[in-house]
Amino acid sequence: MWFNLQKVELDFLHTAPKVYTAECLVALPRSEVWKAIVDPATWQEWFPGVRSVSYLGEPPHGVGTKRVSDVRGHLFEETMLAWDEPRRWVYRIDRATVPVAKAQLESTELEDHANGTTLVRWRLAVEPGILLRLTAPFFQSTVQRHLTGAMRNLEARAAALSNGVESAR
Repeated sequence: MWFNLQKVELDFLHTAPKVYTAECLVALPRSEVWKAIVDPATWQEWFPGVRSVSYLGEPPHGVGTKRVSDVRGHLFEETMLAWDEPRRWVYRIDRATVPVAKAQLESTELEDHANGTTLVRWRLAVEPGILLRLTAPFFQSTVQRHLTGAMRNLEARAAALSNGVESAR
């Protein structure tokens, strides 16, 4: 069963009833973080709970592109609203198989930081549905934990790829 969400736009980041924000410093350059974020083939390797992600339609992908995600067995259909390489990537959830929110928009922003690291800011703007209202007291810490876990996994993936390249030389 699918649940339709409100089709919000970018201004929802400022008008949403609730915005959850998490930040994490990543020991990778912004270009590498960006490449992983926009590459759906890698998400299941580094983002907790993601089983699969795919864009619909042929490349190039950008604003207006549709995406389907499977997170812990729940499906989400999304539309890209911002694709500002390599700084900002925003999508809204159009419909889902779990009634988490009535409206949801997710924004990932990347900033260069000291010594080639990147500050990643993940914002979830929502109009909570019943499930999110029930978990609201714990949701901020869940968002932070997911982002931190994802970025540590991304660092480990980059290290493993680097070691594989070095050993092949």
